[in-house]
Amino acid sequence: MSSFDSNLYQYAVKEAQAAVNADEQGNYRQAINKYQRAADILLQFMKYNKNPQMRILCQEKVETFLERVKVLKAHLGGPKARAKKSTPSSSTPSDGEPKEQSGLVSAEEQELIDSIEGTILAESPDVKWADIAGLEDCKQALREAIVLPMIKPQLFTGARKPWSGILLFGPPGCGKTLLAKAAATECQATFFSVSSADLLSKWLGESEKLISSLFKVARIKAPSLIFMDEIDSLTTTRGSGHEGGGERRVKTQLLQEIQGVKSTHDKPMLVLGATNRPWDIDTAMLSRFEKKVYVPLPDMPARAGIFKIHTEGINSSLTEEDFIELAVRSEGYSGRDISNVCREVIMIPIRELDMGGLLEHSDQEVVVRDITLKDFMKTIKKIKPMTTGKELDRYGDWAQEFGEF
Repeated sequence: MSSFDSNLYQYAVKEAQAAVNADEQGNYRQAINKYQRAADILLQFMKYNKNPQMRILCQEKVETFLERVKVLKAHLGGPKARAKKSTPSSSTPSDGEPKEQSGLVSAEEQELIDSIEGTILAESPDVKWADIAGLEDCKQALREAIVLPMIKPQLFTGARKPWSGILLFGPPGCGKTLLAKAAATECQATFFSVSSADLLSKWLGESEKLISSLFKVARIKAPSLIFMDEIDSLTTTRGSGHEGGGERRVKTQLLQEIQGVKSTHDKPMLVLGATNRPWDIDTAMLSRFEKKVYVPLPDMPARAGIFKIHTEGINSSLTEEDFIELAVRSEGYSGRDISNVCREVIMIPIRELDMGGLLEHSDQEVVVRDITLKDFMKTIKKIKPMTTGKELDRYGDWAQEFGEF
């Protein structure tokens, strides 16, 4: 068996196991999708594998999977059955049927939801604006795009429409992902977290289908926020030498979906992209993002706030003046750099106890000393910022060329 055949077969086994797990947990619509996918992959495998015994085994598995699909579809009343509208007096859904099935979505819509479940994270994150130090301009831009249209829809009528696409760009570790999660939390929107690894598949047509399903599910679950992290890895300039046919089709599909995003008062949607390399993004994709927001390195008050956030709950002898001192000393550090400094510092007292042999006996009570300004000063000398002045100049030049709000 060649390596290609082996990978194909292993992928089918993986999908089949996922189908069985969903079946056992009562997630029947997800199980149907997984059984069908496993059968399709095995049929592809049989085209390339000439081993008669293996072909017979695969054929038996395909028949078993498809037979189970028929049983599950019969149990659910058929794939096109519409769920009845739920009322306050309606009974709870029967075992094995998800809550959406009991009146919130149709059976076809539930199939779409199941198709991206487990691949793309859909959640309601619990991140507040207060959890992010500084970045007031960025927070305001996101409030105008998705929060205000939800809480004050009467203000966004006529020509005054909310933004449908925002691109966050800037150095790594400055809070782009946190901003996206906080915006979703603020307006209680469904948060879809997507990366290139989630959307790119080696199977022909699978990536385009997944992208289409993602946007359809986002409309179903609106208000929703689709956050595409490191979007530059998905949308590099078309026609580049390293671009394959599959990548070109994925970019085209993504361009069409973002262009077709329609946000209404009752079902607002926002596509939010984040990148550390905005200059690598295709020009057509850049035009889909109506607003481009620079997320810079934290200023001095923000750095002091980040030090406080990442030492919260730890015994400390630091005063307000000490935090200001740390903010001054950490100029050029990103939020992630400061987080790494704090993580190292709060481990110093534990490390001292361990090296002194005081942690070897589990029943012995130990006292952990407070962290001090001296600990931070020593650590800042060892942990340097990851963003250079040359890179910051490049972000400034790009913002000046392509516009920044």
